[in-house]
Amino acid sequence: MSLNENLSEEQILDSLFEAADKLPEETVRIQRLDLLMTLRGLTSSKVDSIRERCTVRKTTKGRTEEKVDTETFNALLISEATAQLEVKGLQLNGWGDPRITSRLKLSGGEQAVRRMLLAGELDAVGDKVLELSGFGVELEDLKN
Repeated sequence: MSLNENLSEEQILDSLFEAADKLPEETVRIQRLDLLMTLRGLTSSKVDSIRERCTVRKTTKGRTEEKVDTETFNALLISEATAQLEVKGLQLNGWGDPRITSRLKLSGGEQAVRRMLLAGELDAVGDKVLELSGFGVELEDLKN
């Protein structure tokens, strides 16, 4: 006997839509900066939009080559996915918080991420955002 047998079709669909709207979150720490970041998974359309913004196209002899600027891609992913940012107990409104951008004379959150995080931190946190966004899910995980 299934647990779902007592639920109406509408209740089952409501729970599906509720789960789909609830993006996974995880808090990570950058010890070097004493910084806590709460990251939220991104939808496929948001990740695709970010990837498109970071794609550089070059046409040589009639052939177009595309290359993703991974540093910018990771910085934008992190900036978009950061739901909460805290430094030594000070709550910030994400990477685009004016207390960061105006002091460093930056145009936005993506530049703040690039300025504050080291290359390896950018890669690691970018990977964590993609993981929260469902990338790297194995088919074995989906079977169960």
